[in-house]
Amino acid sequence: MTELFFHFGFALAIGLLIGLERQFKMSGDLEHALFGGIRTFPLLALTGCTAAMLGDLMDSPWGFVLPIAIVGAFLVVAYLGTVKNGDLGLTTEVSALLTVLIGALCYYSQLELAAALGIVVLFLLSLKTELHQFSKMFTQLEIVSLAKFGLMTAIILPILPDQPSLAAPFDVLILRNIWLMVLLVSAIGIVGYFLNKNIKKNKAIVLTGFLGGLISSTAVTLSYSSRSKNQAALSRSFAIAILVAWITMFLRIIIEVAIINYALVSSLWIPMTVAASTGAAYCWFIRPKQAQNQTQNEDAEIQAPFSLKRSLIFGGLYAAVIVIANIAQINFGDQGIYLSAIAAGFTDVDAITLSMAEMSQQSGSLEPSVAVRAITLAAVSNTVVKATVVLFTAHKALKKIVLPGVLLLIITTLVAAFWI
Repeated sequence: MTELFFHFGFALAIGLLIGLERQFKMSGDLEHALFGGIRTFPLLALTGCTAAMLGDLMDSPWGFVLPIAIVGAFLVVAYLGTVKNGDLGLTTEVSALLTVLIGALCYYSQLELAAALGIVVLFLLSLKTELHQFSKMFTQLEIVSLAKFGLMTAIILPILPDQPSLAAPFDVLILRNIWLMVLLVSAIGIVGYFLNKNIKKNKAIVLTGFLGGLISSTAVTLSYSSRSKNQAALSRSFAIAILVAWITMFLRIIIEVAIINYALVSSLWIPMTVAASTGAAYCWFIRPKQAQNQTQNEDAEIQAPFSLKRSLIFGGLYAAVIVIANIAQINFGDQGIYLSAIAAGFTDVDAITLSMAEMSQQSGSLEPSVAVRAITLAAVSNTVVKATVVLFTAHKALKKIVLPGVLLLIITTLVAAFWI
């Protein structure tokens, strides 16, 4: 009996919290009176708890369904009344129905879930203004992009097979794993996009390069190299933005590998950290002497947060890389892996990084040291490609600043990778 009273009391407490918020809302908005407040919602929670108990005592679902149906009818009448006043919102009515169901959960000893739902309801009700303002921050393109990403995650991923369906050397192609890699890279890009968008008012050069590097260090390189033609005076600031984007790439590699194969990080962090540290030290060395130069740059132009076309292209690239790497290892051993990594790095470092992390995770498939060196070679070759972009598109002032740093970064990174 004591436990039963505790469950009813728990339902009462949740109803009181929700009712308190509704009462506060009602007292502050006299134009839109709400049907329930600090008394109604506790009663609704107790109704749900009692209905669940009646269904249990009667050993029939009707003991639960009929009281809930009666409450539902009351809510319909209340909603029709608000419609006459020009208010088409259903927030209070839906909250009331959910409060009844939360009360039922309390009876069935689902107290943790009931408390969690109660907190969520309270959160959503109390932050109406903030949530409305938050929704205005998104463009139609961003919403569509997030919807596509959700479709890829919730609908497509679960139905993909998690076992290989082809013979060697294509047995490394597991559709679910490939799709997971696509989602991982897409998620990093989405996070970088919204960070870049919402911290845009801060023009610090280091932050600009970092946020741009989360999305695409190549895009940052091309953007600032091109702009240096007309803004040569800002070459030092542009150089720092470019180098920080490259540093971010090395740090991003560590994160990606940690998600796929955490054990590999124990070796990989050495060359990646050396690369990032070298780049950071060089950035400090070439930093602009006048602080105002650091605030005159603008964010690199970034595309939509998510593109289905880009994701499918990356998925195809990742599949091709992992197959080529497998063929190279079978026919040429470790040297074949290294050559394929260098070639893959010319276009994209994420695909080879994830493929090496996955292959090294498979028992006996690839030695960790080989995977680390392959990833490092891919990162270095990718850096060489971006340095080439600087060489052919940037002002000579930017070239003089960036290229010595590139040479220093490549040497120290390769030494660190092949020393382990």
